[in-house]
Amino acid sequence: MVRIARVPTPPAQSESPGPIPLTHHAILGLVEPFTRRGRALDLPASDRAQRRLRFKPIRHPDQPVAGSALTETLELENPGDEHYRLTRVVADSSGLSSTLEIEGADAGLLLEQIDAVEVGRQLVAVDGAPIARSYRLVPVSTDDEPPAHWQLQLLKAEARVDGVVLTLNAKTGRKMPADFELQAEQEQRLRVPPDLLAVLGWEWRPMRELGKRWRGSVRVGAEEPERTRDVETKLAEAVTHLARTLQSKPADFHSRWHSARWRVTFQRAIPMLIGLALLGSAPLIQFLSLENASLARMFIFHAPPLLLIGIFMMRELPVIEIPPIPRRLIGRDWIVDDTKGRFNQRAVQGAEAR
Repeated sequence: MVRIARVPTPPAQSESPGPIPLTHHAILGLVEPFTRRGRALDLPASDRAQRRLRFKPIRHPDQPVAGSALTETLELENPGDEHYRLTRVVADSSGLSSTLEIEGADAGLLLEQIDAVEVGRQLVAVDGAPIARSYRLVPVSTDDEPPAHWQLQLLKAEARVDGVVLTLNAKTGRKMPADFELQAEQEQRLRVPPDLLAVLGWEWRPMRELGKRWRGSVRVGAEEPERTRDVETKLAEAVTHLARTLQSKPADFHSRWHSARWRVTFQRAIPMLIGLALLGSAPLIQFLSLENASLARMFIFHAPPLLLIGIFMMRELPVIEIPPIPRRLIGRDWIVDDTKGRFNQRAVQGAEAR
């Protein structure tokens, strides 16, 4: 006997509905505060299905800070009810651009806060080198009051100096140092010493080569608004230093920064020196007469775990190394065409003469 069993087909799972496209009526309500401020909607460039509106670019004449004509573009996103994200993109003629973003429940208020920040704040020039600085506006309020004002926070920046691109990332977390990278444009390779920026001060860390990039960090202010001001100041200082260094020969770097390079060498050797001091002082414990209940005895015997806890609580993990002795750089070029070979004799070989 054959038994036929009918297995019911499970109902097809309905896909999660996407965002509801913007209607013409909704668009008219959203653009009303923008129209009053002279902003014209660029409907072909907008995406109604993704609830994203883009406004026609506005060209600004020569800026006293940036030194070139800037183009401003606004983009309004409405991902949810009473939730808006407004982004202003400012670009120059070379294609360098920066963003200023803000989020909130009132699109008109967001536009007022965006307009309160000068366009030239996003794109500046230091020693002829353009710098694109991207920000975020964050509301600042107390526990029992609405936002009193909006605070400008620097997120990232990019500068172009004589064929070298300097990028800085300040989104590393509260009280953390800012990361930066150096690399040559196009397919070229940058030949610089690790202490190229570390000679500027104790706040700058030596760089490490990662492929065609050089990566390092710099200590900045822990809290806003001091953190943003500190990053802006250090970024301008680094661009000025790069512009003057890249315009001179690599051989001149050592003579100009001789004492600062030795200071960087000592700075890099501090973790190693501390480790050697601890190892050297360990045998001396046997000559100390300590009571069993003394605090010094307890601290000595629990020193290893306490040191480990202290290391992991630091903002930056120390690097234990034997730093190289600073020497005069060889070569005639800071940048080498990587397509002609990795060890081009006209390039700076690594950074240090051996």
